[in-house]
Parts: sequence; structure tokens; C-alpha cells
Amino acid sequence: MSISYRAMMALDIPVVASMERAIYPHDAWAVTQFKEELAGVPKNRYLIVALNSENQIVGYAGVFAPDYEIDADIHTLTVDPKYRRQGIGRAMLNQLIDWAKERKSPAIFLEMREDNSEANPLYLSSGFTPISRRNDYYGTGVHALVMKKELS
Repeated sequence: MSISYRAMMALDIPVVASMERAIYPHDAWAVTQFKEELAGVPKNRYLIVALNSENQIVGYAGVFAPDYEIDADIHTLTVDPKYRRQGIGRAMLNQLIDWAKERKSPAIFLEMREDNSEANPLYLSSGFTPISRRNDYYGTGVHALVMKKELS
């Protein structure tokens, strides 16, 4: 299977938002949130999509850093369940980390559902360390782990 990656475009938002609703039905980002994120590119945001050989979006990811030499924060990283465990998430994560390094961010952070057993090994093997917990971050009883990776 051939996967390619490119910058997210405004035309991708309906597809990405639809994927978001299907994968995260209880706390999906709205179309307006994706538009706001994309509006920050290239000043302080970087968003990408993963495409299969038919040019269908099978994943998306985004990171934010308010300025150069400031910590970066991964806002989203999602892969279609049918395409998981094929290295797509890792490839996108590496691109987000590389972008943060180019901006000389000293560290990169993310929040992950505490019970996300699929993503946790990816982040741990990529050098992220759990540093705190945010109770009810994704809704009542759904907690987040805050993870950090030093970049400098």
C-alpha cells in the first residue's frame, strides 16, 4: 500500500471533519475548529493529511507553536481505523516533531485519552513521557494524559 503526505488544504476540511465525527462521535472537532487551525498555517500551525493510493484521506494531524523557540502542542493526530498499525500515525507524528524542531521548540506536548491503548505505545516509543493527568478532559469520566517530549 502506498501512502503519501501533504499539507492540509481548506478543501480537505469536509472530509477530515466527517472522519472526526465518525471516529470521535462524542467530542469531535467542529468544521469551524478545523478552519481556525488551518487559518494559523504557516504562521504558528502545521497540518497534514495522509492519502492512500486512490488519493483518499486516511489520516490527519496538526501541531501548534505560538512562536519560534516556544513549546509546541500536538492538537490532533488521527488515522482511519482501517489503516491503523501500518506506520501512518508514526510518519505523521515524525513530521509534526520535525516541524517543531525547525521552529526550535524546546519540547512538544500532547494530550491523549488515558485509555487509548493504541496510541500510547506509539507515543512512548517516540520518546514522549506522561507528565500529568487532566480529569474529565474529554468529558465526564474521560481523562487525558499529558505527555511531553524534549526536543533540545
